[in-house]
Amino acid sequence: MLRAAREVFRERGLEATVRNVAHRAGVSTATVHRRFSGRDAIVADLAEQVAGEWDERWEVLARGFPAEVALERALRLVASETVATRACSPDHRELFPERARELEERVHRGLCRLLADARETGGISAAVGAEDLRLVMISVAAVVAVESDEERAERAAQRVVTHFLRSFRGTG
Repeated sequence: MLRAAREVFRERGLEATVRNVAHRAGVSTATVHRRFSGRDAIVADLAEQVAGEWDERWEVLARGFPAEVALERALRLVASETVATRACSPDHRELFPERARELEERVHRGLCRLLADARETGGISAAVGAEDLRLVMISVAAVVAVESDEERAERAAQRVVTHFLRSFRGTG
């Protein structure tokens, strides 16, 4: 059911319903309600699943790439995911404030770990801090809020990441 829910939320945005999820999963609405108390419970489980996936991604990136490349890839992935799912967007924060805050904090902690590694190797300026990462994500969320066309939003979000990364570069 969570796979179906994820697909439905990607397609319909945060306004997806339990009925939409049930239809996609090929089960009755009652069956969905046996597992989840409602849409908020589905969103909570999805947020936890996504957060766990992000934790795994941070580890893969940190082990598989130079630190500044890992950070860049992470920022680009988060931007793409924000565009595709509207997670961490103003809509998400408005509809699911607690879950959005938890997800944002978990993503932020992962990005901060990658930032620390990149600063340590000199690939990212020592002056770049956690608040700079928040600014990137706020800027990406703003793009999602104002651009309804997903393709244009994706291009704009990636441009935002590019501009920040250029200002983050270290001298090492």
